[in-house]
Amino acid sequence: MEVKLFHTNDIHSHLYNYLKIKDFLDNKKRQYKQDMVYVDLGDHADRSHPYTEATLGKGNVEILNEAGCDIATIGNNEGITLQKEDLKTLYDDADFDVICANLREVGSTSPYFKPYVIKEINGIKFGFIAATVEFTPFYKALGWEVSEAFEWILKAVTEINTEVDCIVMMSHLGRYDDESLAMMFPEIDVILSSHTHHYFEEGEWIGDTLLAAAGRFGDFVGEVTLGFEGRTLISKHARLYDTDLLSSSDDHYYEIGRDMMSTVVKEEAPPIERTLYSTSRFIMALARMLRLFTDSDASLLHTGLIAKSFEGGTLTEYDLHKVLPHAINTVQIELTGRELKEVFNQASKHEFKDDIIRGLGFRGDIFGCFVTNNIGYVQSEREYYINGERIDDRRHYKLGTLDMYTFGRIFPQFRYSKKVYKMPEFLREIVKMYRTEL
Repeated sequence: MEVKLFHTNDIHSHLYNYLKIKDFLDNKKRQYKQDMVYVDLGDHADRSHPYTEATLGKGNVEILNEAGCDIATIGNNEGITLQKEDLKTLYDDADFDVICANLREVGSTSPYFKPYVIKEINGIKFGFIAATVEFTPFYKALGWEVSEAFEWILKAVTEINTEVDCIVMMSHLGRYDDESLAMMFPEIDVILSSHTHHYFEEGEWIGDTLLAAAGRFGDFVGEVTLGFEGRTLISKHARLYDTDLLSSSDDHYYEIGRDMMSTVVKEEAPPIERTLYSTSRFIMALARMLRLFTDSDASLLHTGLIAKSFEGGTLTEYDLHKVLPHAINTVQIELTGRELKEVFNQASKHEFKDDIIRGLGFRGDIFGCFVTNNIGYVQSEREYYINGERIDDRRHYKLGTLDMYTFGRIFPQFRYSKKVYKMPEFLREIVKMYRTEL
């Protein structure tokens, strides 16, 4: 007999594609009836979509219910873009199992969700295990622990290995960790892979373990076919369906989300200009808000954060969401005066101004130029000043900036500096807090 595993991952609230996937899965359920399982690997929700923002992800759970999801795990978008209590209640109305072996509350020794679930299909027992990527400092700032994924996976594999006929790993760890998992745990029969937005047209093999992945944004839906003789697994095959070739469905959720975000942020708000290569009134105000919110000596951000312009007038939550759709948090970084000057010297070169940025919580396109607040530069003296005082190389200063700069290569000075992540407020929520600054 054959059992079909259908899988999606990293939808990121691209609901236009996902509604096509939902209709596709409805047809598959009629075709295969009880001989199929559908799982989602996380990052289904993305607060860049108005419906997700307005419902704080609960709308995504409702859509997963409608798609007949059997099991889901969380990605970093569910885990660190929601407040702790919002994540705790996110799946209250879920009709599916939610599993994750390595997420626990700070101070707890047990996973918050079930680490695995066992499902029986026609007498065959399947063990599904899940884990999510270790963005440890961000989770800790929200009161969660998410480290030691491999140790928790080992514990789960050990517990179920003799109880099931097939082990399926639902991973939101990323391709390279999944390759390591396949080498370390030959007991795992199939790894459904995600997070790094890769895809395998016909799967990839590491030893006897099949890896399957379906890209990002609902561009594909994955299918794994498992063949059994009795209760013995004898064959594994993976394929992808291109959602561009599936029949389309109207995405009415955008309009629903827009209507739900009609709350007025400010009456008679001034226009917000999108100026990538120069400063504007709004980006300067945002830099000041960032400094105030992080309680820092100076602040730094980039102009590309303004994703859409606003003509002025009544500014609603929906309008502000279009301006700042990013899943970006702020961070306070402690630097010496020497390091701070190095950072601002580097920023003043604007080396990334034309770069197209994907990921890191950024939901715009072009990076733009850096903008600062409360720091001055006297070119004739080649000296930087804060509050009118020359920066002392050996003194420590606090810089308010964006968490996305701590992920990569932009400022190597940030790598080992003391950091305090300000969670869970996004930039648009900070603007609401300081709306009088507009």
